[in-house]
Amino acid sequence: MRFRSSKELAEQEQRKAPLNYSSRRVQYKLLILVALLMGIVLAIEKVADPNTFSFFGTSQSTDAPPQPDPDGPSQQTPLPFPSLAHYGTFDTGKLSQTDLDVHQTYLDLWAVIFKRLTYKQKKLVVDTVRKARQQVILDDEHKTTWWDLYQEIDELFQKYIQQVLLSLNSSENVLTDAQKARGMAVIATLRQQWNDHHRKAFLEVLEEPANTARWNQQYRFTQSILDQLSVLMLEDHSIFSVNDDLAWFRMLEQLSEHDYPVIKQHSTARVGALELGTQQSQFRGKLVTVRGEIRKAYRVQAQANELKIEQYHVIIIKPSGGTLVPFVVYSLETPKHFPALPDKNLDGKTLDLGDVVEVTGYFFKSWAHPGGDGQMHSSPLLLAKSFDWYKGERLEETAKAQAQEASISIWVILGVPVTLAIAISISVYLASIWNNDESRTRSKREDAKKSLAQLNDDEVGPSVHESLGELANQELPPPTSLSQSDLDSPPMSADNSATDDHVAKQEHGESTDNEQGRASANE
Repeated sequence: MRFRSSKELAEQEQRKAPLNYSSRRVQYKLLILVALLMGIVLAIEKVADPNTFSFFGTSQSTDAPPQPDPDGPSQQTPLPFPSLAHYGTFDTGKLSQTDLDVHQTYLDLWAVIFKRLTYKQKKLVVDTVRKARQQVILDDEHKTTWWDLYQEIDELFQKYIQQVLLSLNSSENVLTDAQKARGMAVIATLRQQWNDHHRKAFLEVLEEPANTARWNQQYRFTQSILDQLSVLMLEDHSIFSVNDDLAWFRMLEQLSEHDYPVIKQHSTARVGALELGTQQSQFRGKLVTVRGEIRKAYRVQAQANELKIEQYHVIIIKPSGGTLVPFVVYSLETPKHFPALPDKNLDGKTLDLGDVVEVTGYFFKSWAHPGGDGQMHSSPLLLAKSFDWYKGERLEETAKAQAQEASISIWVILGVPVTLAIAISISVYLASIWNNDESRTRSKREDAKKSLAQLNDDEVGPSVHESLGELANQELPPPTSLSQSDLDSPPMSADNSATDDHVAKQEHGESTDNEQGRASANE
């Protein structure tokens, strides 16, 4: 017997049978490798496109202040209407510390009052102050309801003053004497202004005839407080609520009082969906400019309101920069020669456009609304008077995407047949390799090894070395005398020799019995 050397064994280990590409395991491995390769190719193509990272350059970072509108006025140029650019804010730069404390306390006072009032009462306060500013005479019904509400507001004011005084004089507070004195001075100033100015201004609208122009400064001050409260009541990522109406119609009132070129002049920044989606509190109530493509446009009817607004023109804008979050704009007007929009509720349809528009309006909030997929989405909502329409124009990103789609279609037409031909050729080649005799022999040998490997130790017989050892340990029979004829006879097989040994033992036994019988007879 010849034993193989270690070198031959190593060479045999290196010579393995080819993979069985018809097995599921090998096919899954190939599928994973192909998927990874295609993923790498797609990632390389996506990274190579500069528009993929365009959202980094839509504006500044989320922590940086907004960039001013380059088309708007410079920071050195005074705005003709400063309050137009920032709704719900109060310019405190020229106020003394005492006046600033009084303003903040007055804001807290109206916040407490509004918490006790119903929505109808809040709306009555806003409508009364607006008509007083515009010197509109109240009708009898309005005067009656306002007189009842005024008494409730005056009572809430007195309770608020008493609670503040008790808090300042309490022994449990940790205020210093200087802080207490400062608080007492603020309460005294607030009480004097209320009794001498604001109370008389609220009662003036009930007079016949009413001289509201005399108290115009008090009305405007109260209106600025109400505007700040209306902004604070807005909640992002939510649907419309009744409290939104206070800020909604006040913003539309300010927009309707100015021409659209003037509104564009007061724009504070050009922003994208990234800024309006992450910095709502910073941009809320400010005039901002956005740019994009109209995806849908339609009309909706407005609810009954004091501004006599009958309908809104709604446009859904895909912003520039490649983001998927759209802008929703409610506009009072449309540009000249703009297509007539269908009513979404009455006509049941919308107008699909792809033209570029640029809108300057108030950022209201991130509005939660149902999408086309049946799920809720949150989009930045703007209120505008009108917008600029660039008929026939497309965003640069859209033009590139269309050109890329055209080039992709050509590559698909040329690449699909070539890919199929290569795949078929590789399949035929692999099948020819797998069907040859050597491959089948190796596969059978591998199958046999796998079958033997699955057997248990008690199912496998002894090896050749073990069998020879067992035969060596067995006892051999005693030697017997052979005749000349036995020596001359040919060798017998193992079975014949065993049978002859048995017959010889029997004959030997019979001869021994005969000899014993003769011996006993002679005696």
